[in-house]
Order: sequence, then structure tokens, then C-alpha cells
Amino acid sequence: MKNMIINAYSIDSLLKKIEMAIRDGFNPSVAFIYSSIQHNIKKMVVGLEKYKFIVMGSTTAGEIFANENLGVNEVDGTIVAMLLDINPTALAFKFSSLENETSYFQMGKNIGIWAKYKFKNPAIITITSGLDFDNDAYTQGLTHQGIEYIFGGSAGDDMRLKETFVFSKDNFSNHGVITLVLDRDKIDIVGSRAFGWVGIGKDRIVTKAEDNIVYEVDGNPAIDFYKDYLNITDNEDIPAIGIEYPLEVTMKSGLVVYRAVLGIDEEKNALIFAGHVEEKSKIRISAPQGEGIVKYVGNSIDKALQERPDFKPEIGLVFPCCSRKQVLGNLAVKEIELAYKCSKVPLIGFYAYGEIGAFPGGYAFHNETFVTALLSEKEK
Repeated sequence: MKNMIINAYSIDSLLKKIEMAIRDGFNPSVAFIYSSIQHNIKKMVVGLEKYKFIVMGSTTAGEIFANENLGVNEVDGTIVAMLLDINPTALAFKFSSLENETSYFQMGKNIGIWAKYKFKNPAIITITSGLDFDNDAYTQGLTHQGIEYIFGGSAGDDMRLKETFVFSKDNFSNHGVITLVLDRDKIDIVGSRAFGWVGIGKDRIVTKAEDNIVYEVDGNPAIDFYKDYLNITDNEDIPAIGIEYPLEVTMKSGLVVYRAVLGIDEEKNALIFAGHVEEKSKIRISAPQGEGIVKYVGNSIDKALQERPDFKPEIGLVFPCCSRKQVLGNLAVKEIELAYKCSKVPLIGFYAYGEIGAFPGGYAFHNETFVTALLSEKEK
């Protein structure tokens, strides 16, 4: 599994570096390309159209890359790409637009059916676009088809919260999905999730909710729950403050997830979250453990690799939440350094508006999380 990482400050520079790599004999079968929204995505697609390799492209809230030559990097406003020479018979790619589907759940279900048609034992790398995209319903559709290994994230736009994109080498969408299916009989994959937030106060009960909208907590307006606990006087401040103080949700199954506030519905005194919150689930406000959240990244990767001593990773894909970058500030690179140190392989990734990390025994869609997928080719 040969790889090459490219970092560029313009589309022309990116394309020139790709062309040079190919002229030097590098023959990639897939390229992960993550770009700041500052760059013209349509121009990028047109420039990539002539190449034979698969393009998994997304806009970001920050770009991440690390290898021996370039060091460990957490940057903004750039384009980062990993060209990967991997067995093409172990890959399948699909570009999907919601306009062609009946619902987010059905979209996930249909992609899951397609993935299992392509390979008996599939794993999925997927990226979504659209600020109102229901990632929870989409990933539930995937898991409904028995897909156990699903990794990826929700595209960003440099924290502008206006418009996000996914793209391939011949298409792009501000409300769609790109999916790369891996044949796990040929490509091994190990995943990890790191949190780092801790619940504070006593448990409360969600008494009225639908999907990602919470109307009542303990029979009272959901907005009041956040305002009273965090001493917020202006409703409009809730989303900005809520990113750093997400909801810790203990679902009826016992699994714990974290949910970031995306917005409010003042008319209904409701909170709108980035993922679903079950009615009757137990919730608490949670707070970041300062610099301590960094150690969770290393611990999660170490644990995953210890459980698979036979597994030797070759590259890593990382999808950390943009909120972790906000909380850590200049220390955000420390998480990337730890991920690189523990995995010991080249890494590429981006800061996301939601993280997808499903493997046996866990939930698929997360907020406030650092998701890692480590890959290794079984057949050379």
C-alpha cells in the first residue's frame, strides 16, 4: 500500500504535484482530497476529471496530515491529498445525491445494499455534505443492512456554517454523500473513537424529543435546561456555547454518545442537535477535560491495536470534531501528534461537523469525537 501526501495552497499547485507524482511512476487507485472552502470546488473537479483514480473529496473545517517527510500538521485554508496505490479490485465508489432518494435513512439503506452487493465483507468510508443533513438517520440506514465497519465525517466550511461540499473527480454536491467501499477480505481495517468530555451534574430525562430536536427535559422547555445550567441570558448564545458543552446522552441501550447544539427553535423552546437524541434517554451537560482530552486519542488507538496484535497498519484516516479544535486552540496539533505517534503510519484527515465511527459494539454517528480508521492491505 504505497502512499504519497501532498499539501498545496492552490488548485493549480495541487494538480501540478499530482501530475509530477504520476510522471515519476506513482500509480494511485484512490485519492483522499480535503480542501478549505476557500478554494473553487468546481474548478477542482474539472482539474481532476482526467485522472483514472477514485477521488474522495470534501470541504473541511481544517486540514490534517502527517508523515515522516512533512511532519505533523494541523492547518487551515489549504488542500491536502493522500494518493494511495492499493489493490483496485478491493475498492468500489459511489456518488449519491439526496434528490434521488426518499429519505436519509433510505439513502443509507440503499448504499448498504449496494456495498454488500459489491463485496461479501464490506467496510465503508463515507463523507456527507449539507448543514441540515441527517447523518444519524443515514448511518442508521447503513447499519440496518448489517454494515459493521463505517468511518468518515460530515464536511465542513471553515466554521462559516453556510455551505459544505463533497466531490469526486466528475461531480460535487452541497447535499450528498460519497462512499468508498473496501473489501475486508483484501483490506483490513481497525477503528477507534476518543471522547474526552465528562458529564457534570445529575441525570435528567428527555421527556419530549423527535430525531435531533429536543423539546422538553424533565417536563420543562429544553432551552431552559441549557440556559439555567450554563447561566446563558441570550438564546442566540446557546449554539456557540453549546459546542464546548455538549449533551452527554445515555441511550436506552446503555451506549453513551455526545451531541452538540446546532441551533434553537425559539417558538417551540426547543434545542436542535447535530445528532439524534432519544426520548426517555438520560442526559447531562458535559464539559471538556481541558488539555486532558488529548490523552484519550492515544489511549483509544493503543487499545484498538492491542486488541489486534496481528494487525500492522499502513495508513490512517482521521476525523476529529471541529469543537476539539476550538477547545484546544493552538494545542489541537497535540492530538494529531499523539495519533501519529501511536499509529506509526502516515495520516490524513479533516476537522468535521460530525464524526462517523462504527465498528462492532458501538454507535455510528458522533459529535465532539476523534475517529480514527487504520488500514492495511492483506494481499500485496
